[in-house]
Amino acid sequence: MSKTSKSNGTVGNIFALIGLYALIYIVCSAMFVGLFHTGLLKNMEVLMYRGIAFIIITGIISAVIMAVVRKFWGFIAVRDIIMMFCIFCCVNTVLFVLVPVTVERSVSVFMLSYMEENSDQTFTQESVGEVFTKKYVEDYGAFEKRFNEQVETGTIEQNPDGSYSITESGKFIVKLFRTVAEWFDTDRRLVYPNEN
Repeated sequence: MSKTSKSNGTVGNIFALIGLYALIYIVCSAMFVGLFHTGLLKNMEVLMYRGIAFIIITGIISAVIMAVVRKFWGFIAVRDIIMMFCIFCCVNTVLFVLVPVTVERSVSVFMLSYMEENSDQTFTQESVGEVFTKKYVEDYGAFEKRFNEQVETGTIEQNPDGSYSITESGKFIVKLFRTVAEWFDTDRRLVYPNEN
């Protein structure tokens, strides 16, 4: 075989591999989204944890698909199977946290959605604040939901007398939050609520 044909074969393999990565990524991403519409892991009430579990499941499926294809295409290496899993999980974790988790938790999303549904009206800052407190906090139980998430994740625990205390893992997470706040110069009041 000539050097030119070997070179063409190598280039062809590279493009085939890129196409395969893209195809598997798209198919498994569709599966990932589809899992949210099934009853699987419904007992996981924290969207973040359920989503991460689905990412791992579909990430494993993506690696298995790559391994099956490897039996037919010899130029696929074991590293491609590992890379498929890593790329799929990393990219989808970032997208999942940035979009669906933000939509579920964001005050801004609620505020804009409410104003859009009532776009025939005008609002003051105070009136929107009142709606937020009444609907988002009280009617939708936003605080209770977040509180219960922390109990479920073990960052706070219930005492025998019915009160609650922060756990060691909760204290550790707060330290991490404060470190991140220092690094990125975020609003200190959120991680040091007692400060003025």
